[in-house]
Amino acid sequence: MSTKERKGGALTRRDAVLTLAAAAALLARPPTAQAQDAWAKIVADAKKEGRVVMYSAFVGLAAHQDLKQDFQSTYGITVDILEARASEIRERIRIERAAGRSGCDVSENGRTTTTLQIKEEQAFEPHGPLPSIGRLKSEFASDGIRLPAFAIVYGILANTMQVKPDIEPKSWKDLLDPRWRGKILSDDLRALGGGGVLFAVLQDAFGRDFHDKLAMQELKFSREIPANERRVARGEMPLYIPDSLTSMAGLKGLPVKFIVPQEGLPYVGYDLALVKGAPHPNAARLLMEYYLGKQMQQRLAKLGLVPTISDELADVDPTIAAVQKSKLMGTTDPEQMNAMLALAQQIYR
Repeated sequence: MSTKERKGGALTRRDAVLTLAAAAALLARPPTAQAQDAWAKIVADAKKEGRVVMYSAFVGLAAHQDLKQDFQSTYGITVDILEARASEIRERIRIERAAGRSGCDVSENGRTTTTLQIKEEQAFEPHGPLPSIGRLKSEFASDGIRLPAFAIVYGILANTMQVKPDIEPKSWKDLLDPRWRGKILSDDLRALGGGGVLFAVLQDAFGRDFHDKLAMQELKFSREIPANERRVARGEMPLYIPDSLTSMAGLKGLPVKFIVPQEGLPYVGYDLALVKGAPHPNAARLLMEYYLGKQMQQRLAKLGLVPTISDELADVDPTIAAVQKSKLMGTTDPEQMNAMLALAQQIYR
């Protein structure tokens, strides 16, 4: 490469840095009076609508109850939440669209499968400008339609009486240590869920050879997730994979530890999306903005979910907060998920 070309490359990189800096400066600018007026009108119209309906694939999310109360008391807007399996949410939205009468305003679903599928079916529309959109972390940027609300991260759950610090897995590859043969409890790697996410991410990171060797460790598959965590706490099995950070609040005081391997944590992001033809579009946008607020993000973080905004959040258990800052290892590719499940079924017979 010539000196001129090297200089040209340096200038290109410098220009890129300057461009990013300029973009960041634009995001940091206070909203214009026009933008403030436009948002004020959305809020006023949302209050007139008086109601917002969200279909959520996160069944049993404790923050939903607080959301209902706070949104009602703050804006006088009723929040109705239908919780169901992701496939049921997708089918309900499809049927309502076909009938030409949507009952849903906002979808809350996993990004890597259902939200993308519904998006490709053109069931969503752009959420438009939101005052807090610039507070999203870079790894959780919105594409204009799907708004990242939080993420579930997965690590290794270990019984601290049986797994001392000197032998605990420091890497996902340490699961191949002969000492753990027949001693690893696992969510089913051949099915959708945490197990399927773990299989896909480790396959991308280490290849099939890793899984062939892990299969020889004689994993004990079980889909009873809360029961699996309790089995590890009781010492029936020393390790459980993959365990969600959300479990730690319920396991507090028990002899267990959430281990973050050096490669990072597999994760699944959850998005909000504005349903096309929403009966309460302004209230829907207001709800999406509310999710990016410190109060809602803090509630999610306290549950062990990873917040998507860059603000520092108070009143979160320090142990959980530390894990939430861990490196994200990767997530699933929806276009490859069926192939991944087929490969998992082939390896883990």
